[in-house]
Amino acid sequence: MQTTNPIGTNTDALLQSSVKSDGSPVVAERTVNKQDFQRQGSQVEFLPERIRYQRFRRHRLIRQGYLLAICIVVMVILTCVRQGRITQARANLVTLEKSRKSLRQQASMIPSLEKQVTDLLIKKQIDEEIGGRTDCTVILAELCRITPSNIVIVSLDLQTVDLSAEASRSGKSHSRATGSHRGARPTVARKGRFKDAVAPVRRARLTVTGLAMSDVDVANFIGQLSARRIFENVNMGYTKTVTFRQRSAREFQASCYLTR
Repeated sequence: MQTTNPIGTNTDALLQSSVKSDGSPVVAERTVNKQDFQRQGSQVEFLPERIRYQRFRRHRLIRQGYLLAICIVVMVILTCVRQGRITQARANLVTLEKSRKSLRQQASMIPSLEKQVTDLLIKKQIDEEIGGRTDCTVILAELCRITPSNIVIVSLDLQTVDLSAEASRSGKSHSRATGSHRGARPTVARKGRFKDAVAPVRRARLTVTGLAMSDVDVANFIGQLSARRIFENVNMGYTKTVTFRQRSAREFQASCYLTR
């Protein structure tokens, strides 16, 4: 079965009519190839060249507009991203500036802190050597506050004592008394072990000697002395009757340790 192209048929008819009407064949029309018409088909443009050029130019401008719009959108997105990074960098810069100021303030505090550490080391050494850092004026103020009118303080003695030495002496005396009572041989510890076992502890001890009218006044004074936080381990030394300005009075002595 053979198919015919309508364009080719029309072309043959035109060629035949041109030959029959004129009687002489037309050279330009004979050179038209039948296969070219079949190959082009419906793509044959019958519009003028100016209109086709305008259409082509319009399509090209539209494509360029699309490309320009895409470029603008990409540039806007990049600008927003960059602006966000710039904002974050500024926030980080403000944070770093605050940190720098804080570090400067802390660095300026280093000399005062070093001075305080030096003072504390000196106070620690004084505490270890003397046994306390309590001011004498504070002690006198506390004694004046708690001493009643019918008691007179005769003397005050403030000295540093080694509690470890006293404990060792009391331990030795206790061991000797126990050994002599039981008839057993006392054990002697090695010097090295004894030194390692007992650490030197020094405390400031206050000894108060005074005169009172009666034992009740002495007991009240000892109670007031024990109630103060600045005094610890208040102990009664002795009480005896003495004559003071041709009158009978009670002499007493009490001792206590000062708080650290």
